[in-house]
Amino acid sequence: MRLLVDDPTEAYRFYRDELGLAPGFGAEGDAYASFAAGEGAVAIFLRSGQTEAVELREPGDGVVLVLEVDSADEWRDKLGQRVVAGPTDRPDWGGRVLHVRDPSGNLIELFESIPMEGE
Repeated sequence: MRLLVDDPTEAYRFYRDELGLAPGFGAEGDAYASFAAGEGAVAIFLRSGQTEAVELREPGDGVVLVLEVDSADEWRDKLGQRVVAGPTDRPDWGGRVLHVRDPSGNLIELFESIPMEGE
């Protein structure tokens, strides 16, 4: 997944320092960088750089990055001001979810597995 960001330095620090994702390709301040996320990767790319390939619509909530975590409550305490909702038990989803925003406003769901409704 590639997320478009306004400030790659601030985004890099958020994903590395606040979410604790391991850097892969690229470095702090680069227009493009990636981070290990489980069996996949999360990449960040300077929004203005993407416009060289395709015309972009205004940023919005068209995508939610979902990362699995051990404890939504611990992440709420850790991310404080970045939290926009939760943690909330969603047994119909099988998860306790916490929603935060990165420095560019991208929506991220931190998902802690809980028993599904009816189990």
